[in-house]
Amino acid sequence: MAPDLDRADPVPFEMEGPVGILTLHRPAVHNVVDDTVMARLESILDQVEAEPAIRALILTGAGDRTFCAGGDLKYFATLQTRAEGLAMSQRMQAILRRLYEGERLVIAAVNGQALGGGCEILTACHFRVAAETAHFGFRQAANGITTGWGGGARLFALVGRTRALDLLLTSRILDAQEALTMGFIDRIVPRSQVVVEARNLADQICANPADAVRAFLELACVVDQGDWQAVVRRETELFGERWESEAFGRVLKSFTRSGDDGEGA
Repeated sequence: MAPDLDRADPVPFEMEGPVGILTLHRPAVHNVVDDTVMARLESILDQVEAEPAIRALILTGAGDRTFCAGGDLKYFATLQTRAEGLAMSQRMQAILRRLYEGERLVIAAVNGQALGGGCEILTACHFRVAAETAHFGFRQAANGITTGWGGGARLFALVGRTRALDLLLTSRILDAQEALTMGFIDRIVPRSQVVVEARNLADQICANPADAVRAFLELACVVDQGDWQAVVRRETELFGERWESEAFGRVLKSFTRSGDDGEGA
């Protein structure tokens, strides 16, 4: 079920068991991001990072039209110097890095169109479940600017150099099916089911031991650094750490007691 939203809160946050649901809630202006949204996201992430029981986050948008249309141009117009623009950029980059590089699974439930910075937010999520009616567009070049929230670099890693340049240079709009084929999103469902499907995926992953999930999320970040030897080294270290874990120990004990002929890890 969709969370019960407090309209005074630009990003309502609700817990459902180990899963937190964040909703960008400025539907009158297509859920765009301003300083109040950034401040609220920072506060939520402080809360999440301090609470080990939170295993996963689902990020969605209010309404049935828009996930997020990017930065609030009215707010941007108040940033009149290069330094002010860069400070905003770096602030939002830091927020998205906390999602992308954090210890919690992050799933986007894309309820409608994602444009500009809204697509950059999607690149900071580990999975993207989209409504069949959703559309996507990196509109920065058409507006005479570039990606400023770290989404350009993540897009190259996500879909490859040529496809990323296609999206960034043309500013064209993709429907959900093309975004799925390109690898920008992971699943398409009816609009009414986006949060439900995201929750199902979160539950499936959270059924596994928390330390194992965190280890794979960490390994994915090491892969992004591009040093293959470092990747193999860290993967080996993580394997050794998990070998001595309580969760794997219970599996071994259970198998030993059962007397089965064999089962792979």
